[in-house]
Amino acid sequence: MHEIRCETPPAVDLSQVRCVRGRDVIASQYAPYTADESKMPGQGAEALFFPASEAEVAAVMKSMNAEGTKVTISGARTGLVGGAVPFGGAVMTLDRLNKPLELSHEGGEWRVRTEPSVTLTELGDWIKKKAFPGLKERGSAATLAALDAFRNDGKTWFYPPDPTEMSAFLGGTIATNASGALSYKYGATREWVRRLRVVLANGEILDVPRGRYHASPDGTFVLVHGDGSRSTIRLPSYAPPRAKKNTAGIYAAPGMDLIDLFIGSEGIFGAITECEVALAEWHGTVSVIQFLPDDEAALDFVLALREGLSADESLRPEFCEFYDGHALDLLRAKQQANPKSLDMPPIPSDAGAAIFFDVKFDPAAGPEGLDYSVLKRVVERCGSTFANSWACYERRDYARFKHFRHALPETVNATIGLRKKTYPTLHKLGTDLAVPDEHLKAIWHLYRDTLESTGLEWVAFGHIGDNHFHVNIMPRDPDDLAKGLAIYKTFAEKAVAMGGTVSAEHGIGKMKKKFLSVMFTGQQLEEMKAVKRALDPAAILNPGDILDM
Repeated sequence: MHEIRCETPPAVDLSQVRCVRGRDVIASQYAPYTADESKMPGQGAEALFFPASEAEVAAVMKSMNAEGTKVTISGARTGLVGGAVPFGGAVMTLDRLNKPLELSHEGGEWRVRTEPSVTLTELGDWIKKKAFPGLKERGSAATLAALDAFRNDGKTWFYPPDPTEMSAFLGGTIATNASGALSYKYGATREWVRRLRVVLANGEILDVPRGRYHASPDGTFVLVHGDGSRSTIRLPSYAPPRAKKNTAGIYAAPGMDLIDLFIGSEGIFGAITECEVALAEWHGTVSVIQFLPDDEAALDFVLALREGLSADESLRPEFCEFYDGHALDLLRAKQQANPKSLDMPPIPSDAGAAIFFDVKFDPAAGPEGLDYSVLKRVVERCGSTFANSWACYERRDYARFKHFRHALPETVNATIGLRKKTYPTLHKLGTDLAVPDEHLKAIWHLYRDTLESTGLEWVAFGHIGDNHFHVNIMPRDPDDLAKGLAIYKTFAEKAVAMGGTVSAEHGIGKMKKKFLSVMFTGQQLEEMKAVKRALDPAAILNPGDILDM
């Protein structure tokens, strides 16, 4: 089916929605709602709305659309590309929509339905503890039965997508198709979304379960509005890149599911008010940080891991993360300045790179239940030993390992923050490019050889299993920044030429629009704009994000 009927929400007077008005008042008393983690300067807002229900969200949208007032949708504001930074108009924050709504078992899997402003940390805690606040009082008879079954099934479950920032809202991660280390095995957020409710710019609502609405053979969907009129959405004609991860532009594929149009659209088509996601079973793992002599040895080690080392499926990692030599040097300096800062042993002095990965093991047999002989031989072939590694299998220790990984971007950001005191226009340049498997070594050599020849300060880390490095250029002054920006564009052009993407997980927002023209033709960008006009004719939603309209 490619035709979907829009719902008309219950009428709510806009005066019932909590609102703060006045640019100066918002700037002085509500400044966090006009910024995000990109640190991009904006232009403030004239109104700030705090809807507490889907009907109130719809009332804000309908009223702003009638006035022609632009609306920036605000979530947890953890994004890195300026998507939640307003340039005038109104801001609508969804942080009061933060309740679990339903637990169910469908299609052979557990599913959780929530409002959009549940954080990933909250969702993870609820699933781990098998307790969802308020759900017992609010839930239907079917939900209560599902809660009992969930508590008594004897297994441990989790929500696999794991972006670095666990304070992010679930709805925001869906709007950006967020991903993280575990995407190597489990895929990005898109793979786990089963249903969405979305409020459109005109205040109407779409209820979109996965599997119900698919594009017609000519690549269209038809919306039937409450007044009987129809809008046709014609999908762009381009093919997605061959890279495993991609959040650049609007998702389009033959016969695609309508739900996928909204996942990763960065809020330019509507505001997510409910989301249903699937869970996966948690298996015991041994997590390892293997230190290696240099980056070439690390790449060879990853290629061996990716091939599975043997026919034994248990040796295929669930994630595969990279630290280059500069990254380890940065963390060594942090350890030397404050030995307790990383809560880890000293980094080996001879390590020139490291790979963070894990493999399954049977908790009943203990970590000794795995045959590591094949892995041991590969480690030795790459110039290292098991003695030159850290390993853990308890979840509290895994949390320490994750902190060690996340300390890298935090340290980079702190360094740039200090430099901004001297040069306020400085910012880091973090690549978010990804390429197909066969170009892993080529893209790394391009990054390393180019940057080493420039004298710029840089570190690299990230999702090497998906050929997705985060190369962070750390400019020391405006000249470094200009040099880094030119290099970034070259990197983007080369990645796209290899079949890759200009944004693997952070999205486009306002900061990366200039790179879309590297990946898409002018005609393809116009096709994206046509989709935007079909869903948001006045172009009021998230102005300046992804597309200039």
